[in-house]
Amino acid sequence: MSTLVDTLVLPDLSVLRLRLTLRLLTDARLPAYKGAMLRGGFGYAFQRASCLQACWGRSHECEITLICPYRWVFETPHPADVAHLHDLRDVPRPFVIEPPDDGRTQYTAGEALEFGLTLIGRGMEYLPYFLFSFEQLGRMGLGRDHAPFRLERVEALRPWQPTGVVVYQDGQVLKSSEPLPSIDAAAIAACARALPDRVRLIVQTPLRIRERGDMLRTFDLPALIRAASWRIDALSTFHGSGRWQVDHLRLIDAAQAVTVEQTQIRWVDLQRTSTRQRQTMPQGGIVGSVTLRGVGAELRALLTLGSLVHIGKACTFGHGSVRVVGVAGGVER
Repeated sequence: MSTLVDTLVLPDLSVLRLRLTLRLLTDARLPAYKGAMLRGGFGYAFQRASCLQACWGRSHECEITLICPYRWVFETPHPADVAHLHDLRDVPRPFVIEPPDDGRTQYTAGEALEFGLTLIGRGMEYLPYFLFSFEQLGRMGLGRDHAPFRLERVEALRPWQPTGVVVYQDGQVLKSSEPLPSIDAAAIAACARALPDRVRLIVQTPLRIRERGDMLRTFDLPALIRAASWRIDALSTFHGSGRWQVDHLRLIDAAQAVTVEQTQIRWVDLQRTSTRQRQTMPQGGIVGSVTLRGVGAELRALLTLGSLVHIGKACTFGHGSVRVVGVAGGVER
């Protein structure tokens, strides 16, 4: 069921936040930013966990008409009748990996590596495949040295809380009497209403937004709102209950009326190596913070949902993580 925030109707698009704990079995040297490493290795492991061996690396040649879990998650089909997204070249994946932000590169055997994983819409239905894939990835190993690990623990986090329900522990999927604590439109609306109209956006990982063909290197709220609304629309269309009937232009107009009070934004250069394309690809973006005044309930709701599903490009790698913090009386809350 859609939920109204003033005049904005949020899409019926629930999300499930998970925290995974990996236990390293050998010493390991890992990259400082681990999003590309986790996403790349996970993609390989997911295909091996859900596809016939004949399809590994050649899923585009698969002749089975039934869409398998791998193709639904990583190569979601683009139906011809979705006219409003006809120019969308890459259907968004129904998950986001949130790598640790400590920048560590050296690990010793027995240490833990924790990171977040958010499942979006119908992506939640494939939770068992996600768990099995990370088990598989543990045998394949992480980083250039393929450091092995075991998946030790997976916790489904309660809305806006750092703890939740343990769903996996030491090789066992655990059953619980309570449903998985997903975040639905009603919870997002309640969170947005509780925020004041003065907020601070903290861009925690590189935000990559392309505007008029170029990657933005400064903060631009209307561009951010445009990117967030289009991503949410696409996620709802392909992985939710259907198209999000929203007036994008009205939201962008509302963003133009917001006052930007403080901006501390910088560009960071990142690169990742694509094994499939065998080349190094730029992954830089802007990080930092900005304080905004006069942010209406509609934009607060959009930003809150955007903070869960991330904004911009390369979200599955952990990019575009934007935290929304209310500022009342000069104090964040």
